[in-house]
Amino acid sequence: MRPPTFWLRRGLLRLRALLDRPAAERELDDEIRFHIEREAEERVRRGASPGDARRDALRAFGGVERHKDDCRDARGVRPLEELAQDLKYGVRALRKNPGFTTVVVLTLALGVGANTAVFSVVNGVLLRPLPYREPEQIVTLWQHNRTSGETRDDVSPANFLDWRERVRSYDGVAMIEPYGLDLLGPDGPESIRTWLVSDGFFSILGTPPQLGRPFRPEEFTAGHDHVVVMSDGMWRRRFGADPGIIGRTITLDQVPWTVIGVMPPEFKFPAGRELWAPRVFTEDDVRQRGPAYFNVIARLKPGLAPGAAQAELSGVAAQLAREYPRTNAHVGATVVPLPEQLLGRVRKALLVLLGAVGFVLLIACANVANLSLARAVQREREFAIRAALGAGRGRVVRQLAAESVLVAALGGAAGVLLAYWGVKGIRAFSPANLPRMDELHLDARVLGFALAASLATALVFGLAPALYAARPNLHEGLRAGTRGATSGLARQALRGALAVGEIALAMVLLVGAGLLARSFASLLQVDRGYRSDHVLAVTVHVWQFAETPAARAGYVRDAVERLAALPGVRAAGMTSSLPLAEAIGAVRAPLTIEGRPAPAPDAVPIAHTTAVTPGYFAALGIALRRGRMLARSDDASAPPVALINETMARRFWPDEDPIGKKIVVPIHYAGKPVSREIVGVVADVRHAGLAEEPRPSVFLAHAQAPTGAITFAVRTAGDPLLALARVRETIRAPMPALPVSSATTLDTLLADSLRERRFHLLLLGTFSLLALALAGVGVYGIMSHATSERTREIGVRMALGARGADVLSLVMRQGGRLALVGVAAGLAGAAALTGLLRGMLYNVTPLDAVTFAGVAALVLVTAALACYVPARRATRVDPLRALRAE
Repeated sequence: MRPPTFWLRRGLLRLRALLDRPAAERELDDEIRFHIEREAEERVRRGASPGDARRDALRAFGGVERHKDDCRDARGVRPLEELAQDLKYGVRALRKNPGFTTVVVLTLALGVGANTAVFSVVNGVLLRPLPYREPEQIVTLWQHNRTSGETRDDVSPANFLDWRERVRSYDGVAMIEPYGLDLLGPDGPESIRTWLVSDGFFSILGTPPQLGRPFRPEEFTAGHDHVVVMSDGMWRRRFGADPGIIGRTITLDQVPWTVIGVMPPEFKFPAGRELWAPRVFTEDDVRQRGPAYFNVIARLKPGLAPGAAQAELSGVAAQLAREYPRTNAHVGATVVPLPEQLLGRVRKALLVLLGAVGFVLLIACANVANLSLARAVQREREFAIRAALGAGRGRVVRQLAAESVLVAALGGAAGVLLAYWGVKGIRAFSPANLPRMDELHLDARVLGFALAASLATALVFGLAPALYAARPNLHEGLRAGTRGATSGLARQALRGALAVGEIALAMVLLVGAGLLARSFASLLQVDRGYRSDHVLAVTVHVWQFAETPAARAGYVRDAVERLAALPGVRAAGMTSSLPLAEAIGAVRAPLTIEGRPAPAPDAVPIAHTTAVTPGYFAALGIALRRGRMLARSDDASAPPVALINETMARRFWPDEDPIGKKIVVPIHYAGKPVSREIVGVVADVRHAGLAEEPRPSVFLAHAQAPTGAITFAVRTAGDPLLALARVRETIRAPMPALPVSSATTLDTLLADSLRERRFHLLLLGTFSLLALALAGVGVYGIMSHATSERTREIGVRMALGARGADVLSLVMRQGGRLALVGVAAGLAGAAALTGLLRGMLYNVTPLDAVTFAGVAALVLVTAALACYVPARRATRVDPLRALRAE
């Protein structure tokens, strides 16, 4: 309860300020100087020199000029002048405390910078509109294979033609087929990844070329189809961005083609190709319902929902199943909106990362709030004098808010600089299959987010100290010394809650990062079924160079023999489907087992079928489990044979030996389907990815199924890239015009397959360690301030006989209670939130006990270290000096 004299004096001061400004200021000067002199005398009594004592007293009270502003406030200074005064004094106050300012600005810069960098990714990938006309009206169409459970399977040519003819819910339906054309240039032939598209492809997407025109309807007929539309990347890379490229003739597959258009830089659909060419349909396409290799897109009619389009397409698929039960009984249809198709796989992961980095910002805010609250405690005498002299609560809050805005502006500016570097790092480490990463930059929306984050942090970390300072304790604040008074219970509870929140948020992030790390380690330990070290893979397409099956078989046989004879080569072979690489010749074919009843039309088994040479298994180190390997004698004149993998043997012959059994796997490059005898069982190989379980697989002798899509696998004694030039030369020796489509190592393919998981782990791990460091600094700051406030108490304890170990235990227990509560809250939060990571984990549950226990131990150790330093400092308190200071 404040005495009546206080209110009387305050009222008189306000009245005097209204009537006589100079006199009021002189009285304020006298009042403030009185308290400064008392403070200086007290500091001299404690042992300080007179000069240092007066300087420190002036700093403690913030100078005389600031308190004059409180009087001006009573008279009603204009708002802009008040703001200028507050900012001016805020700059002066921050300059007087460079340590506090530096720590706060760096903390905020880390939080704002990390959030801005991740938001730039979310903005570039998810929020920016796709570069197509009304992308929400574009959908992708897929076959639903009920036998394999694949809901987004490629579409067969005949099914596509029927879908396009029978549906009525679409303004257009078009197909896309991966292809390759060999460009003849001054440096020799180059294989160009190409998309063959049907009529309507560009009109469905609605993106006009930046140069030239799209295809015309007549260019989808034989004899008029040798025209191409070029990507912006190829136009710049191969033709120097020459605007005269339109109408120019280029040689593709030894045939002249005319360039009619160049697409804009942002047009990259589907991704990974550089040319678009017309697809001319043949009579064979009308009958091709088994092999499926088309991607299909369509544009919905205005106002039509995807659900209605799905119902109609499902009805068409059901009609085809009745009309063609042998091939279509197990085939349904799936409609997926284009944004979901392109971005659905990465949306969840990016939002999880955005939430994680938001936790980092909250921890930074809590940290800065604690620092600001501690500084407000040091300035409580200043605030008390202002209140005694008539300054209202609003004046103090506005001043602290101005200081918070200044600090937040500095932190935000530094954060934008960190975000600029962070975006460059994210682009460098991002996986190639993450869409739109090359479009990332700090645009106006990202800078607006950085500004909003900075202002939000100013509000969050400035609120607690401002509310505290607005209710000063005049009795304690105007005394010459606080006599060692400890913090109020409310203030202690607030600071403790902030520390607990920091630890809990750091716990949640660390548990998430720990689960991803455990998942990644489990993935590295999975049995791949082959060895990736010292293996070089070179892909070529020989369809036009070796047009007959005999020519293709002869070329492959001779090339493999020449490769195996090269110095430093330990084994060489050929395959049409390399593990973890894009399938160039593999086929998922319906499987028929001779001697068994025909399965129901919707239960026909599917096998992953690959053509290989005998040396392929030695080159990759794939083990034989039963029977024999393929032999050089398994050529076109020998009885057809096949190898199968362990998964297929277990699934179809669980209680018997599959060796000697016969199967039929129709594939388009092997001619008429024939019965093949199983001569061996090999180890399972994870073709699609390390996290994908092996599928039933069949390996055919290339001489008996001579495909023209070929990957040579060469195992070397040393670095495989050193042998690349000789391998290229050997492969192209009989066909000098043969271009090499790709050349890489199996180790590179393995690393690329893990790059997305490694990217997520790297980002979340970095954010979680940053959160742990900020939380540790926060606990250290709280305990340091708490021990400094208890200096007199500790001095009394030591004067009464307490040992250093007792003081150490006292401080450690105080910090330990905060850490335990924070860990408990963090474990509960992690248990509730880690389910969001379920789709990103492999062989690890979201509630993995090992991860939770390990992270809890790490956080407790970090908190103990953060508490130990101030606790150790407290044990060195001199009781006499501590008591004399009071």
